[in-house]
This record gives sequence, C-alpha cells and structure tokens, in this order.
Amino acid sequence: MSDRYTRRQALGLVAAGGAAAMLGRKAAAADFDWQRFKGAELHFMVSVHPWTEWAQKQLSGLAEATGLKVNWEILYEDQLRQKLPLLLRSDPGSVDGFFTLPSWDMAAFSRAHWYEPLDTYIHSDLTAPDWDFADYFPNILKTHQVNGEQIGVPITIELQTLFYNKKMLAAKQLGVPKTLDELMKAAKALNDPQGNVAGYVTRGDGVQAVYTLAPVIFAYGGRWLDDQGNPEFTSLAFIDGLRYYGEVLRAAGPPNIVGMQWKTTYPLFQQAHAAMFSDATNFIAYFKDPNQSRIVDDVGVAPLPAGPAGTRSTLISWGPAIAASSKKKEATWTAIQYLTTKQMAASAVEATHMPPSRQSVFNSDVYTKSVPADLVEATKAEIPTAVPNGANPLVVPVPEVRAAIGTAIVSVLQGQDAKQAAEAAQKEVARILKG
Repeated sequence: MSDRYTRRQALGLVAAGGAAAMLGRKAAAADFDWQRFKGAELHFMVSVHPWTEWAQKQLSGLAEATGLKVNWEILYEDQLRQKLPLLLRSDPGSVDGFFTLPSWDMAAFSRAHWYEPLDTYIHSDLTAPDWDFADYFPNILKTHQVNGEQIGVPITIELQTLFYNKKMLAAKQLGVPKTLDELMKAAKALNDPQGNVAGYVTRGDGVQAVYTLAPVIFAYGGRWLDDQGNPEFTSLAFIDGLRYYGEVLRAAGPPNIVGMQWKTTYPLFQQAHAAMFSDATNFIAYFKDPNQSRIVDDVGVAPLPAGPAGTRSTLISWGPAIAASSKKKEATWTAIQYLTTKQMAASAVEATHMPPSRQSVFNSDVYTKSVPADLVEATKAEIPTAVPNGANPLVVPVPEVRAAIGTAIVSVLQGQDAKQAAEAAQKEVARILKG
C-alpha cells in the first residue's frame, strides 16, 4: 500500500467511536493487500456523470495504490445503453466493470445474468476491514439488490423533494405544505396567472412525468406492478394519485403544462414564475447559482407532502458493478472498492456536492456544510420511506412502458377521467409486457 493511501485512511471520517477503535481499524487496514492483483488491466464502461468524471481523475492514485491499470471509457448515457449490452452479448470478457442505474437496467441485466453478485466479495478477505459495508444507508443499498443480493455499489442519493419560494409563501401567510391536501390549497392560493406566477409546477411531458407522478402514486398507497409483475394501474390508489396529479397542475400549474419537460419546469421556479416545484434533489444547484437564479436567498426545501400512505419519494442511485463475464472479477472488485471507500466518498462529495450514499460522509461537515441545511434534513427524512428504484416500473421494455403511462398522464392533464386513462394504460402495458 502506498504512503499516499495510508494518509487517506487516517482522515477523520474513519473515526466512528474512540481512539482505540480507530487504531484497531487502522491496524487491520494496514494488513490488507491492495496490490494482490497488481498488473491486471481492466476495462470499465461508464456514462457521463459527475461521479465518473471525478473517478477518472483518481485512476493514477488507484494505479499507485493497487497496481491496477484501468481503461475508463466514458460514454453519453444513451450511447452506453446501446454499446454496453452489445458487448456483454457479443464479446463476453471484454468488459470488466460498468456503471449501472438499476431503476432502468435491472430487469434486463438481471434477466441476461450480466450482473456479478457481490456478496461473496464484500463478506470475505477480498474486502478491506475498514471499507465498512454497514456504513451505507440500508434503503439505498436496496437500489442495487436483486432478490436481496448486492449487484452494485450505490454512490449517490437521488430523491425528490418539494422546493418552495419562502417569500411567496410568507406573503400569503402560508406554511410549508405537509400533505397533498395542503399542497393543493397552497398551490391554488399562490397561483397568479395575471402576475405570471404558477402556484405549483412539475413535469407535464408524458414520458418524463412518469418520474414525478411516482411519489404521488406511492403516497396514495399505489404501486406500478403487482407481486407477479403485472401492471396495477386500475387500483383505487393508483387512480386517485393519477387524478390528483392532473387536478393540481390544471388548477395551479402554468397554462402550457402539457409537454413541459424538466428543462422547462425548473426555470419557472428559478426565475420566480412558480411558487412551488417538485423534482429531483439535485435541482438545488440551479436554484442556488447566483449567476442564473433569482431566488438564491428565497428557496426552501421540504419533504414531499404526504398522502394517505405517507411520504414516499422515489429513490435511485447510479453505481459501479462487475460484469459477470469478466475474467478479472476479483481485480475489478478491488478497483471498485478503492473508489468507494469512506475517504474517496468524501473526496467525491467535495468535488461534486452530490449527496453520498455512505452515512458517515452524509453526516459529516464535508457534505452538510456544502448544501443547505433544509435539503440535508429533507433528504434524511425521506430516505427510510422512499421506494428503491420506483422511478418507473422495473421491466425490460422501460421506454415503451413509460410511454404508455405518459399517455395517461397527458390525458388527465387535458381533463380526461383518471379511471379511463388508467384503464387504457393498464391494457397497453399488459400488451407490451406480454410481448
């Protein structure tokens, strides 16, 4: 192990409970042979992402510490989704590790047996004692599990939260909505078409709105699929959630809500043309940027409003995985392990400000002082009840299924009966899944 890596292991984030415990962990870590697979050359395929760009800059340190040479191939997300499956099918062994988003990939990749199960690596002497698997948020680990077995290492947290304009709510003497009923009332009260201000905005483009519809469906107690993997869109809970989504945006959304993607919704809130907005937590960067935002000092963050089943955000996370066809699986695990230690997770947060999946780093000053306190609290509150990989149904034909659900969303935004729209989506998705 290099001196450089030893110094990293001494960082304060490793400390969890007293000097004696720290010394014990450091002694055990010192015995771990990071260069066990020295000389191996690995091929990773990853998508453009803040974490993968950060990781690329760590490869020289990885080579020094482990003796591994990593070819880090970065592709745009749509290119990765085309090239990676092609290579995994046609050239087994050419890919050792890859970046995966299980909410999109899991059904297809697990069916094709492209994921290498990681439990035997994690719980063995192939893993450094201080890597600390138990440090990850349990619910976030579930985003990278197939039938309870780990198939990847989640590296960030992506939830959905409610963003609100403090000044606008204060002007109407309104509190932050804690329930969907309160959100509806507040959105209507804040809606001001003459002043060019929508009370509330989120996605209105059918396919994209599947993501923002999901927490509403879950808050009503609905789900995408039943236990047999069939669509469950005709349940009362699903229909109620779909109806609410259409009603709140028709009542208090911008007049051209149908077809609005995230690229056109967040600027409305950012430029003070919407009082409230819900979407992914990472939008905070746009709202706190003084070079483009009019609400830097006015933006507040809160957990999504609760429905009859409580607050149930979606929870997704990208992360590295091992290709089951790799001939260098143990070396690949060493590389993944190096890039996901507590110390490296802290370094990634310093570079990207993205919420980390490790509890020790999430609760450290490295993260909590880099983002607004209310975002930290909202994220922490939502993690336990969030739905892992709930951003869309976990099926192989994700694009086709999202399109069918999207048609139902557009229908209710245009005033169609939610029950009829849900029944039509149920029929179409059942047809798609039947093949």
